[in-house]
Amino acid sequence: MNLTLNSILVLWGAGIMLSVLLFWSALRFALSTCDADNMTRGLAGLFCLLLLLAGLALGVILSSIPA
Repeated sequence: MNLTLNSILVLWGAGIMLSVLLFWSALRFALSTCDADNMTRGLAGLFCLLLLLAGLALGVILSSIPA
């Protein structure tokens, strides 16, 4: 059962990372079409990093719930 939970956590983490990377690439494209300064780009990167950490934390919480 522990192996199953670890597999679910790995799949959850991979899904979250892929979705954040897709979001980050769309956000970078949107920022490149307008005249964004470096602070806006930095805040967008920080937001994506926080999204990634929140998703991974949610995966850990969900996988640690006893079945």
